[in-house]
Amino acid sequence: MSIDHKPETTRGQRWGVPALGLAMGVGYIAIFLARNEPAMAATGFVVMAVYVLILVAASRRSEAAALLRGEATDERRHSINQRASAFTMNVLVLVLLTGFVTELIRGNSGHPWDVLCGVSGLVYIASTIYFSRRG
Repeated sequence: MSIDHKPETTRGQRWGVPALGLAMGVGYIAIFLARNEPAMAATGFVVMAVYVLILVAASRRSEAAALLRGEATDERRHSINQRASAFTMNVLVLVLLTGFVTELIRGNSGHPWDVLCGVSGLVYIASTIYFSRRG
């Protein structure tokens, strides 16, 4: 399977995840200051900033950090990214189903687990149809 991407990462690929991480940190500041929780605002931003700094600093020496930073530059890295995504999806579906069944056993309606299970199932079906037709 050949990938039609350039082997080098572009500036947008290299800095997209760090920029998004810092933007989320700023979002945490805005949300928690609006809720009058300055300690949580600072904590949220610091956690995101430290995550971004670790990714940027480690991505030259660590393939895992480079992948988390969005640097999937060759077929092997794309394969790792796909396998990690599939594994994550399987774990999340297991967590969603466990939460849904647990709520039903407790005598509750199963909400919001039912909605999350339904959305994940519909997305999986739609993406399977899309990618099977796309080739």
